[in-house]
Amino acid sequence: MKRLAYRMKSGLNFIDFDKIIFIEKFNRKILIHTKDQKIETNGTLSSIYNKLDSEMFYRSHRSYIINVDYIKKISPWGEKSYRIIFDNTKEDALFSYDRYKEFKENYIGYG
Repeated sequence: MKRLAYRMKSGLNFIDFDKIIFIEKFNRKILIHTKDQKIETNGTLSSIYNKLDSEMFYRSHRSYIINVDYIKKISPWGEKSYRIIFDNTKEDALFSYDRYKEFKENYIGYG
């Protein structure tokens, strides 16, 4: 089982990749969303993304990294983005237009 290390005031913690639904950059903090909690940590999305399994996770937007295994639905949201609905949470994330197009080509096999 692969795990992500993240810092908290109490020290270094670890979470299994398959427990992460998505990761969000919000107000200069990183929020790791799981089924049961939101974990707040510091860092950059780029540094976290480089530690993740690229087959399981995708950088959908400048503010989001998503676990593709939890995607339930993707629907248009405004003119240039898409809303991602996940299994096991009421929280959602965004796909930028360009990254959604790339995602369709690479993960779904059409463009």
